[in-house]
Amino acid sequence: MASSLSVPLSVIFVSFLYILPFVAADRAIELGGGIGGGIAGLIILILDIIAIVDVLKSDRSIAGKLLWILIIVLFPIGGLIIWCLCGRKTANIV
Repeated sequence: MASSLSVPLSVIFVSFLYILPFVAADRAIELGGGIGGGIAGLIILILDIIAIVDVLKSDRSIAGKLLWILIIVLFPIGGLIIWCLCGRKTANIV
């Protein structure tokens, strides 16, 4: 049963991924987004990926890691700022 459902769901998912850039491009033109928004978005994406890797390398519990990753993914800018201010554990240098 699960395998018979996975094929149509995979086709729908891949179709959605194929259509998404075209829809996003149309919306960017309507909303006035240009290359500046794309570069800023790329920078935020890279910083979010770095933060997620930092979370995964930390010595937190699995639940704590999952919670931080969800915060960063759901709120890319705010989650990144909160992670940098509150979530990072820094070692004391003596």
